[in-house]
Amino acid sequence: MDKEWVKKLKEELNASFTDAYIHNAGTLIHKLAEQFYRENQLDGKIYFSDDIFNHCLIDILVDLARLKYFHDISRVNYVKFIAYTASWFLKRKPFQVVEGCGEEYIYVNERFVLTLLLQAGSCYDENVNYYAEDQKELIKGIGQIYYHLKYRNTNPQTLELFLIGLQNGRKIYPAG
Repeated sequence: MDKEWVKKLKEELNASFTDAYIHNAGTLIHKLAEQFYRENQLDGKIYFSDDIFNHCLIDILVDLARLKYFHDISRVNYVKFIAYTASWFLKRKPFQVVEGCGEEYIYVNERFVLTLLLQAGSCYDENVNYYAEDQKELIKGIGQIYYHLKYRNTNPQTLELFLIGLQNGRKIYPAG
């Protein structure tokens, strides 16, 4: 990257975020990606590109800075942070398929985003014993979300609406 561009970008981001916020945001997202990588045993099949991730992080922060400026707010809520993160992961695709690993890994970035959204929405806990019928419905719903991530418009606004819908659904139908 051009040093002058990097300096200008850092100044712009520091107008909206502290160095600690930038570092913490990057660390949080990277740790979630590392956890996903380990839990899904992707070593040798998928390569996580730190260069693409860095561009992804910049895009997330620039969009959030614009959002803060446009709405004249001092902080961006967690739902917006996750929605923009998910959207940029789907656009930039930092998880890269290693040649010859098999087509079941083609949608690895979408799978990561699915886990990110489900964690952020706190809508699925594998330690809970769901009724068989509820589990079938839950798996069907997760499949529909995954389909959306693979084939539909996944801008930050649609992803934010999804997360808000999850939150509101829990208020209407509390888990019993």
